[in-house]
Amino acid sequence: MANEVRSVLYLYGVSESLARSPIDRRGVEEKTIEALSCSGMICWISRVSAVDFERDLARNMENLDWLAASSIAHQASIAAIAAQVDILPVRFGTVFRNQTSLRRHVLARSRALKLDFKRLKGAEEWGVKVFTARASARPRAFASGREYLTAKAALLPHNDQDLSREIGKFEQALGRVALESAAPGTISRGLPGLRFQTTILVKRRDRGKLRSVLARFSRRWSEERKIEATGPWPPYSFVSRSGESRGLR
Repeated sequence: MANEVRSVLYLYGVSESLARSPIDRRGVEEKTIEALSCSGMICWISRVSAVDFERDLARNMENLDWLAASSIAHQASIAAIAAQVDILPVRFGTVFRNQTSLRRHVLARSRALKLDFKRLKGAEEWGVKVFTARASARPRAFASGREYLTAKAALLPHNDQDLSREIGKFEQALGRVALESAAPGTISRGLPGLRFQTTILVKRRDRGKLRSVLARFSRRWSEERKIEATGPWPPYSFVSRSGESRGLR
């Protein structure tokens, strides 16, 4: 019976200070999201089932329904915390047996965490992709033959040199706004028409500058290429991961 009710601490991330108000949402397993003092920092946790996140974690990670629901709850919880306070998010499935092991872990990583707090303060993560445009399925009326030929030419494949030059200009413009960039994940590499993708770190105050760059190149490329931007997100891709891994501690 004891094993059925025992809980472990599920960690969402670490912040330097408390949020302005309690987090108004449920976390993983619909558990309350709590703020726990950890070596001068704040650890954001839920008390979850030891059965699901300790004994059966490996098996549950192969259950796509469980994994999808838990991953969504993990991300939504971090987003709710990040709406109030800068947080260094941790990987999905990071759990600790008790407060002592959690505090020991945070203390051991305190130097790296403090450097990340300084580097990531007031910053947010964005994902940016560029796709080749597809021909519209709906016929379109053109004012002149010249307009028709221009639109048709925009839909034709361009040589690699032209594409590389244009993408290079776009990447440079993003670089003037972004603090850092990170290699994107592999999950979207097979998307049809994908020609470029990156993950960037942008100061919250520079969000307008980013949108200006995206709008400028969207107008410049018109029907030739399509830009897809997602965010803002907590800085998942920019937190130092040394010493951090999924599983029980």
